[in-house]
Amino acid sequence: MSVTTSSEPSVGIAMCTCNGMAFLDAQLLSLTDQSRLPDRIVVSDDRSDDGTWEHLVHWRERVHASTDVRITLLRNENRLGVTRNFEQAIRALDTSIVFLADQDDVWRHDKIAVMTSYLDSHPEVLLVHSDAELIDEDDRDLGQSLFQSLYLSTAERALVQQQRFFEVYCRRNLVTGTAAAFRRELLSLALPIPSEWLHDEWLAACAAAWQAVAMLPEKLVGYRQHGRNAIGVPTGKISWIAAYVRRARVLPRDGYLMRKISRFQVLHQRFGERPVVRADALALLVEAEQHFIRRRSFPRNPVGRAAAIVREARTQSYRRFADGVAGMVRDLINR
Repeated sequence: MSVTTSSEPSVGIAMCTCNGMAFLDAQLLSLTDQSRLPDRIVVSDDRSDDGTWEHLVHWRERVHASTDVRITLLRNENRLGVTRNFEQAIRALDTSIVFLADQDDVWRHDKIAVMTSYLDSHPEVLLVHSDAELIDEDDRDLGQSLFQSLYLSTAERALVQQQRFFEVYCRRNLVTGTAAAFRRELLSLALPIPSEWLHDEWLAACAAAWQAVAMLPEKLVGYRQHGRNAIGVPTGKISWIAAYVRRARVLPRDGYLMRKISRFQVLHQRFGERPVVRADALALLVEAEQHFIRRRSFPRNPVGRAAAIVREARTQSYRRFADGVAGMVRDLINR
């Protein structure tokens, strides 16, 4: 296993746990069995009560006895939730490159080496993320990769090819934390992480608006899908549609629009407070924000509403910032 030299960037892993005993050993082993070892690992435990904390303490002792990897364990007295817990782990790191790790996945042996090499050769990239193999509770391949499960449209694939990631993120997130790594300087814009966003999508949006994001085709993680995922992905077209319908039922149209507006406003405020983002990204953000504000002000009467929907469709904003025809139908039938 390689170790850091003076010319290499330091690498840290921010990992979060919460009652993760079922799959914890496989993930911990994969973190310390890398061809390029991390310099430091911070594990923040969100008040586990299933033996996870005690297991982590013993694991730290074994790692310290066999490697030079520095391990820091944090334990929360009160549960912070996924995003706050990850922010705590990230803040505790002092390395130049930060990886994010969940408690139930398995990293490929060369994940750190591949991603750090990419960042080293692409200084303009702030955040890099890869594809992943979807696996089940017994490590079986589910026959679909993470990127395949995202079902990118033709237009979205074109934007990815053109490296126009912020335009994609104004519509949807493509970045999964366990498959991502970023440069420490990103935190000067991204911290603190607002409650309206998940940590991985927020980091991605900030990185894409400031400099650049890279999307690697390699499957560098076994991304485990099981009944207790804090954040998982649909593993088929039918389950993807079912998840969309469930979201629509749980969050009615006005709540959905207010949530989108709130998220864009928070992002807009952060960009104003720390003006390092590109002008084109800020202009695109304003367009997206205004799209959802206009939709919320559509008239209630059917004729006026239909006319407003047609006008909005002609701006291409449904296609660029929302869910296309599905969003138009949702606006028409739900007043």
